[in-house]
Amino acid sequence: MTDPTVLQTDLDDALDKLLRSDPEALADPFAVWDRLREERPVHRHGGVLLLSRYEDVRAIIRDERGLSNGTAISGTRMAEMTARLDADQLAAYREVSGFESRYVSRSDGDQHDRLRGVAHRVFTPRRIADMQSSIQRYADEMLDGVPAEEATDVVAQLAYRLPLMVIADMLGVPDSERDRIHTWSNQLGRNRNGDNPEALMVAAQAMREFRHYVEEILVPLRRAGTGTDLVTALLQAEEGEQLDPEELTAMFVILLFAGHETTTNLIGIGLLELLRHRDQWERLVADPSLAPQATEELLRWVSPVQWLGRVALEDFEVAGEQVSKGQTVFPLLAAANRDPRAFADPERLDITRPDARNHLALGFGPHFCLGNALARMEGAVVFRTLAERYPDLELLDPDPRWRGHAMLRGLVELPVRFGADAWVA
Repeated sequence: MTDPTVLQTDLDDALDKLLRSDPEALADPFAVWDRLREERPVHRHGGVLLLSRYEDVRAIIRDERGLSNGTAISGTRMAEMTARLDADQLAAYREVSGFESRYVSRSDGDQHDRLRGVAHRVFTPRRIADMQSSIQRYADEMLDGVPAEEATDVVAQLAYRLPLMVIADMLGVPDSERDRIHTWSNQLGRNRNGDNPEALMVAAQAMREFRHYVEEILVPLRRAGTGTDLVTALLQAEEGEQLDPEELTAMFVILLFAGHETTTNLIGIGLLELLRHRDQWERLVADPSLAPQATEELLRWVSPVQWLGRVALEDFEVAGEQVSKGQTVFPLLAAANRDPRAFADPERLDITRPDARNHLALGFGPHFCLGNALARMEGAVVFRTLAERYPDLELLDPDPRWRGHAMLRGLVELPVRFGADAWVA
């Protein structure tokens, strides 16, 4: 019989590798999440308490009173990370975390309610629905004329370009600036709470450049007092003192960053998984109207954001484990989304799964993802269009390279062969 201490050491070693964003570990984090969920559903790892079962995760992320989103500025994980930094790195950490604390996704209480209320003015179901024709047009334009028999990187061709184009259009960002924004987003995405000093320093510089860029484009917008619907709503919120200048800048940055990075990963990794599970691709090809349902299952399966961070504001108990005030908690969305207690046969990708929408990939409760309807629509449009136009789409590398951070993992590239365009043939 294996010593339980050896099993825990082995699990912690696997966790260390994953949390360091080792590319090999990024390729399959679910093996670690599955072990946690079944062997140690409440697990202390360094300064973090990891929760991995569906009901525990859902309970934590719906709690807005006993927990804070401010993991970068408080909590045991923050203390653990900052203790390893030298003076320059610590200054960079405080610069980045201080600005990020103004994101709607990192705020709490009245601040969160105020910021979310501003964003809700634009992210209404009706306005998102009105964007479907534009999203379809962008997808068609990006796919028109792709070579039939040559290897094409679908991440560069479509997965990153489409979501970035959509959110950039909403904010009136010119085409010429979009590659810069994607570069900054990649650099910010590699940094998570200073756990990699090298990535932290790169992220700090990217944050300075990103902030300066946004502050510069805000000058003429404030002068004109108008712009796109989203820009106008944000400027009016600043005039009405619902947003201060720093919060307005932070709102632009988080919308441009989170507004495309997670959807890029949904589309890229989602297509990889569809093509790895060829029977599911063929099912979608046979009935492209399944695309919205397929998108829900891919959100469950991929979990573009692998976990969320919380800090306990008071002592409480979860799953029989005592949690002390100040403890950093990671509710593992990716583990919860494959919990057999919540989903039948969860290790099977099934684009017709009837309860797929019960996934937690977009959060739950008061911090439910603001852009959820937009992400769902972009995913459904892309998957349906690919299935309709390129039924013979072929995966050329079933084990592509990975990038980013374990929390927000993405593909470096996804080489495919599109084959004949059914809309042209």
